[in-house]
Amino acid sequence: MISQQKVLGGREVVRVAIAQHSSVFMQREACVTRACTLIQEAAANGAQLVAFPEVWLCGYPYWTEGWDSPLPRWLEGRMRFRDSAIVVPSEDTDRIGEAARTAGIHVMIGCNEIDSRPESQTIYNTQLFYGRDGTLIGRHRKLMPTFIERLFWGQGSADDLCVWETDIGRVGALTCGEHVMTLARAALIAQGEDFHVAVFPGAFALHTGPQLEELDTDGTSFWGNVMVRAHALEAGCFVLSACGYQDEKDIEDDFPYKGLMNTGYAKGGSSIISPLGLPLVPPTLGPQILYADCHAWMIKAFRSIADTVGHYSRPDLLRLQVHAENGWNKAGPKEPPAELRVTPTQLRAAADRHDVDSRQVEALAEQRGLLR
Repeated sequence: MISQQKVLGGREVVRVAIAQHSSVFMQREACVTRACTLIQEAAANGAQLVAFPEVWLCGYPYWTEGWDSPLPRWLEGRMRFRDSAIVVPSEDTDRIGEAARTAGIHVMIGCNEIDSRPESQTIYNTQLFYGRDGTLIGRHRKLMPTFIERLFWGQGSADDLCVWETDIGRVGALTCGEHVMTLARAALIAQGEDFHVAVFPGAFALHTGPQLEELDTDGTSFWGNVMVRAHALEAGCFVLSACGYQDEKDIEDDFPYKGLMNTGYAKGGSSIISPLGLPLVPPTLGPQILYADCHAWMIKAFRSIADTVGHYSRPDLLRLQVHAENGWNKAGPKEPPAELRVTPTQLRAAADRHDVDSRQVEALAEQRGLLR
């Protein structure tokens, strides 16, 4: 049940972080290890939520393919892309969950996710969201891959177009070009986000040339900056805009596209935006973890001016419907996907392994809609 009164889960201030560090490119085990280290570092500096950029596990496909691609290069690149993809759930996701639990921090991390069904090999551009207890609360698959991305990823569905309730507030997420999908953003706004995680493969300019995507060096050309500031204002929420940073040293020398990828714009550029649409942390380049303290009064003050999902939405005149498995529904909370839910027997076994009270675990899972 979504609380209608508590902002930031009743807290006055929440510290958030963006892990703007290089992915260990297409190397799944090493990349998961680095993610766990960064999660620990963010928590040690007081962050209660840390966000990673788009498909940080285990790298964005910065290369170009076509019918004229050299076959050996294309084949090797595709095999590495597939073999580094994450299965949900798996030992990889468990390791990240354990890092979140040990550090006591909420984690949003992007990944190339390969379909867990044995008959499917489709890969999705996915964001995974973990609670501070290590639970994999939810997942969002990018609804519409952009431009050349359609060669790499399948299309997500609206079943995970949702906002997750946590002890620090309501958290939602969209990926890169989804921010030009006005109705997708509206569906999350309608669920009352306190935090919105927006992820990108880097801060790119589309109009400078000579390449289509060039590095935005001064924070004025990246269209993502415009969209995330607009979303913060429209939603009356904080936005963590996580932009990718890719170090060439983290790409193996024998990777077939080494030196042939457009990683020049993957130099960061992340920012953290206040509910008024003004940056708490301006677009920042370079490898680092960015931090910001988010105050509840900022949300309360802005929403007293424009109650975006209240009277200001004029529901008597305008309504948004989202198509899910059971048909068209008003935008609202969704149940987690079936593969993220567990049975009471599985919960009790896990509780016994970790020597915790199974009744408390079961009550928490039921509250979050995680029981089958």
